[in-house]
Amino acid sequence: MFINLYIKRQLSLHSLIVKGVIRKEFIPYYQPIINVKNNTMYGCEVLVRWWFNKKELISPDDFIPYAENSGLIIDITDVLLEKTLTQLSSLNWQKSTAVISINLVPEQLENKQQIRKFVDMIIKSSISPKQIAFEITERMSFTDLDKAAIVIDYLKAQGINVKLDDAGTGYGSFSYIQHLNLQSLKIDKMFVDTIGTYDHKLFVLDSIIAFGKKAGMEMIAEGVETKQQSDYLLQSGVYLQQGFYFSEPLKFEQFRHYFQRDQAKI
Repeated sequence: MFINLYIKRQLSLHSLIVKGVIRKEFIPYYQPIINVKNNTMYGCEVLVRWWFNKKELISPDDFIPYAENSGLIIDITDVLLEKTLTQLSSLNWQKSTAVISINLVPEQLENKQQIRKFVDMIIKSSISPKQIAFEITERMSFTDLDKAAIVIDYLKAQGINVKLDDAGTGYGSFSYIQHLNLQSLKIDKMFVDTIGTYDHKLFVLDSIIAFGKKAGMEMIAEGVETKQQSDYLLQSGVYLQQGFYFSEPLKFEQFRHYFQRDQAKI
């Protein structure tokens, strides 16, 4: 329906996204990240959805690739971060130790002015910068690693962590970890899916975990869908996990209840 709508009206996806940003139609969904050692919530990843015309929910697959390639993802992230900070502040998030992970593209981490804007938004909120992490995907390449390293050092000085997302799938492999001095990585669903199979990528998963352990890195596995996968990861030392086995991405009202139940355990 959505795709047909903008073709029929001869509107470009670009102009629709621009209008969506102005109308603040982009909203956060929250997927819990679980510490399976004690079955409590480590934090959440913020995932964007498009509430088109405030009537229809648009899948990220229908707009994120274009938004990233066109640079419009920067404006979308502005809207997303603002809404996330407002919503999670209303939960007294700052009284917890939970971490909020927000996705960025390499272009954003090479722009210190843009990152300063994000930091200012965080500082003005009630949420501590230490409760914020930015996830940088390895599926897209950096144009200037030295510039990105300076920006990441600036973020670390503010107390904000930067994680390597989609580890092992993209351009930089583990050279990003060394050059950018990253201390956290996320293991992609592609590798988690190989658990319990004879897929050769299972050896890649084991290698990523071994590397992470040797480097003393925090590791989070995403895309966990079965108990078998969760147990294998835990036995391998990866106890921070997210995926449909624990929870699908939740709209704010659903996540509010999830968070409150989790806090009641503590």
